Order: sequence, then C-alpha cells, then structure tokens
Amino acid sequence: MIKVSSREEAWRLADRLFPSDYELEPLDKKIGHSIYRSTKPGESAWISDLGSRLELNYPNGSSENIWIETGMDIVVFIGMYEEQPVFGNLVIKNVREIPYHHVKGLVHKELEDGRFGIEITFGEDRTASFGCENVAYIRFSDKE
Repeated sequence: MIKVSSREEAWRLADRLFPSDYELEPLDKKIGHSIYRSTKPGESAWISDLGSRLELNYPNGSSENIWIETGMDIVVFIGMYEEQPVFGNLVIKNVREIPYHHVKGLVHKELEDGRFGIEITFGEDRTASFGCENVAYIRFSDKE
C-alpha cells in the first residue's frame, strides 16, 4: 500500500509511476469523480481522483492506489434545509448545520434514486449522501 501525506505528493508520485502523459476528461455525472486518461493513442490507462486516494489503472489491467492521509481531522459542515410549519400553510426553511469528521472524500454524483447529489466518505469508510436540493451550503475546516 502506498501512502502519502498530501495531494501534491500523491500527484508527484503518480507522475513518476504512470506510463504516459494524461489529460482530464470532461466530468461524467454518473461517475462522480475526475478521470485523467492517457494521451497515448490506443492505450487504455487512466487515473481516478477519488479524493482520499488516486487510483492508477495501467494498460495491462493492473491498478494501484496512492492513499492520501493528511493526519488532520478534516471536517465538512453541510447546511441542510429543514421546513418548519409556522401557521396554516405558512412554512419557513431553516438551515441546520451537520458536521462530518474524518472526511476522506466528497464527490458530486448521480445518486441511486436518480437525483444529482453529494456523497461524503468519512470515518471507517462510512458514507452519507444528500440530494443537492436539500443542501444550503458546504463548508470545510480542519477543526470544528
């Protein structure tokens, strides 16, 4: 297992290990993460940027991961809309902030129910996903 302490270090290592130059593909909503394809004609090789790791997929079908472990508690705060009935049909929207600790990755993707949303990977490979229509804001911090 390859581990590094920063995204910059991970990309420097990927540059040394990957067999050719690469370029960013247009984002596919169904995939939900960035893919960098080999620029060598006919070569099926790519790098998937999965947030907490880079997955290098080589032309021979093998792959390896470069894990990014910053050593700090990355906290993502999600501001979620909540409707609160006030009087009769009158409803106000409040925002409730939910912290997620030890975040390893965050991607925008198409959710299982077909909505476009956000998926967070945190803790011991747990995930949480939200439809974008419920998210007021996303805030990042290295402390609460």
